[in-house]
Amino acid sequence: MNSKSIKILFLVALLAVNIGLSAQQDSLDFPAPQYMLPFYDNFSYNMLNVAAMGRGFTTQAMLGSGENAVNNPATLVSEKARIYMELTIKPPVREADKYFVAEDTISIRERQYYASPIPFGMIGISGRFYKGLHGAISYNVPKSLVYDNFAIETMQGNDEIIRYPAYYLHQFTTTVAGSIGDFRLGLNLQQQIHHFKDILVIYSFDRIDKAFYVFRVQPGVFYKKGSFRFGASFMPESQKKMDIRYRVYNVKLPMKFAAGMAYLFNSNGLFLETEWEQFSRMSSAFEDRLTLKAGIEKRVRNITYRAGVVSAPGVFEGAYKLPVYETENPGATYNWQAISQGAYLDKSDQLFVTIGFTHYFKGGELTLGLGKDFMSDVPVTQFASALSFNLETLKGKKKPILID
Repeated sequence: MNSKSIKILFLVALLAVNIGLSAQQDSLDFPAPQYMLPFYDNFSYNMLNVAAMGRGFTTQAMLGSGENAVNNPATLVSEKARIYMELTIKPPVREADKYFVAEDTISIRERQYYASPIPFGMIGISGRFYKGLHGAISYNVPKSLVYDNFAIETMQGNDEIIRYPAYYLHQFTTTVAGSIGDFRLGLNLQQQIHHFKDILVIYSFDRIDKAFYVFRVQPGVFYKKGSFRFGASFMPESQKKMDIRYRVYNVKLPMKFAAGMAYLFNSNGLFLETEWEQFSRMSSAFEDRLTLKAGIEKRVRNITYRAGVVSAPGVFEGAYKLPVYETENPGATYNWQAISQGAYLDKSDQLFVTIGFTHYFKGGELTLGLGKDFMSDVPVTQFASALSFNLETLKGKKKPILID
């Protein structure tokens, strides 16, 4: 190889090093514990309410029981005591992050996956507790993610420390709703527990397990006139201090506003909806998310068939830095040398196509839903099933009232 070729190769290598270093220098510092960040929503988010999931996850302009009230409290109507149970299954997907490695190049970790091994979605009860007032209580899991797995080699490669970083949002929802003329008003009291397990901090081998309680309110409105329906809900911004031992975050949980309309005719339904989340308040590096949804449904005898689409844009593209524990222990730093301290996230826009159906039987309903992303940036698939039944049926009373 001549000297000219060697100089060219040297310049190319130097350019690669500079690009890798500059990307890490300009990268995002986490404004919150890792897996609650909004660019992980593309996997962690669970579509609560299986019927709504089937029609493009449109929830704001359709009356329902406790499962729909989690999304818009004003839509709650449950004349009889009713129990609802939901399971959500998300097959693992390969992680989308590209990691900076010791050689100052970018590679993809082929063996790491995002998973959600606990399929539980929601359980709740709803009913009328006073004249025109309806209420519901539920336990639900709006977000769940496990990173399977993060391994650190020790003892010169003879041993491994394996961690399974996880984030679960446990939510206890209390709902009350009532009518005023053609309008319905509702309020959700959301008691949230943000649970983090095996939080990743560079140079630390601690198994950090933390949970943080957040209380949030969510008012909603619903309007019905003839075949037309309109609904909207709003969750104001909230703030919570989260201390994960090696770093303290003053987390801003962003404002969320959703509105939708529906037109019902001849056992058919058309649905349009939009949802806006102000993630720029959490960090200026994040974009606000405007999600668009559309769906249809048709009832044939005792079965309702559904289909829909959901367009959910990503909120962040670029490099980020993992939190670092400042230590002078040479053993800790040595074992972490092969572990990247930063990563790069590509586009994560998603376009879900959803289908589903509900089978009505004496005293209850069985609902199935399927949503699949076709953008392939983060190719998530969600499958959900739900069973609801009227408690009065157990006493031999009348069939439940089916809600339109």
